[in-house]
Amino acid sequence: MSGATILPLELVDRCIGSRIWVVMKSEREFVGTLLGFDDYVNMVLEDVTE
Repeated sequence: MSGATILPLELVDRCIGSRIWVVMKSEREFVGTLLGFDDYVNMVLEDVTE
């Protein structure tokens, strides 16, 4: 296995400015551009579709 391990919060941080697809436990789905997030991974998205 090659490459460094990336932590989950590092992955989310690298996605800032990118279009992401969010699937909730309640099975709701959202697609939008990630603007930011906090320590609890509450996300701020723009141009969101459900």
